[in-house]
Amino acid sequence: MGLPERRAIAEYQKNTFPKWQKEFDDFLGYHLEIEVDWPTLGAEGMAEVFDKGISAIYFEPLLLALKDIAVDDFGKQALKDGFHKYVISGLEPDDRIFYKFSNKALSYGMNFCNIENYVNERRQRIVQILEKNL
Repeated sequence: MGLPERRAIAEYQKNTFPKWQKEFDDFLGYHLEIEVDWPTLGAEGMAEVFDKGISAIYFEPLLLALKDIAVDDFGKQALKDGFHKYVISGLEPDDRIFYKFSNKALSYGMNFCNIENYVNERRQRIVQILEKNL
């Protein structure tokens, strides 16, 4: 990626990502480790929509899914006991299984596309995979 894209990613890391980290930690009541493969996020020529896009693709659906699961103490405890790490990559896996869960970690590999259109579908998929594995 070029300078505008690298600059936009650095801005996101510095200004927006810490807000997401705090929101997850505050909501869950424990620290959720978030591992991001920053150089793989984004797409050439789309730097101006990185802030909104990265949030809509990788973070907003997860927070919405967690809220769906944590509707009661049982759901909150299941998350606390069984979900400790979120791993994000902008590279799609060869097997096209974008969400994977193992060892208390949810991994999500998806290229930078469909910025806003699929937040609800992503949320639903995350709920399904977490409820199956918690």
